[in-house]
Amino acid sequence: MTGLQGRGALLVWSGVVPESEADYNMWHSREHMPERLAVPGFRRGRRGIAVYEAPPGQKYLMMYEADDAAVFVSAPYLGRLNDPTPWTQRVLSAYVEPSRTVCSVVASTGRGVGGWLGTLQVSKSDVTGLRRWAQGTWMDDVLARDGLLGAHALEGDRTLGQQPTAEKAFRESRGDRDRTVDFALLIEGFDRDATQAALDELTRHVSDLSGSQPVSTLYFIQHVITSSDVDL
Repeated sequence: MTGLQGRGALLVWSGVVPESEADYNMWHSREHMPERLAVPGFRRGRRGIAVYEAPPGQKYLMMYEADDAAVFVSAPYLGRLNDPTPWTQRVLSAYVEPSRTVCSVVASTGRGVGGWLGTLQVSKSDVTGLRRWAQGTWMDDVLARDGLLGAHALEGDRTLGQQPTAEKAFRESRGDRDRTVDFALLIEGFDRDATQAALDELTRHVSDLSGSQPVSTLYFIQHVITSSDVDL
């Protein structure tokens, strides 16, 4: 079995002002993901929309997988971040409560990409115990359940990728500063109810384990793109 493509990932949660949502979705699919997947080291990108009513900053999930976390501070990528297109400038200026974290993959397994993706965000400075647990058998337990396809654990870096780029200025132009997460757990499935049930169970377990309440959200995956889909 395979999991995420590479050892690095960029996780972005955000909302968009209502009048810009259609523009945002077209931009992300038609321009932004193809542009990002053309950067050396990027392997796969996806976008999801929250299934249930969610806080403004959790409505959309944007995720990129890469060779390793260093790709997200590489010269080619920083070149894109500091030269945003007019469409990118317009859409990023409509972001609400953005969260953007460069992550290293702690553990990952799966059978392709699921149509449903549950995410768990943990903000806790010391994730030593959570990291140790995430390297155990929980992913095998997830994959043993009907309707599920993958499980992944990622550790965030509060400093990597937080440099003041041109895109960051547009993204924070409404006054909401980029947030980061310290740890994230993802569950993928082809069955909505099974994915939600596994996410609920995982939320309770991680809450007990970490002593903090994680942010739990179920997403419907709208679009997936790989580097092979882009004219390099």
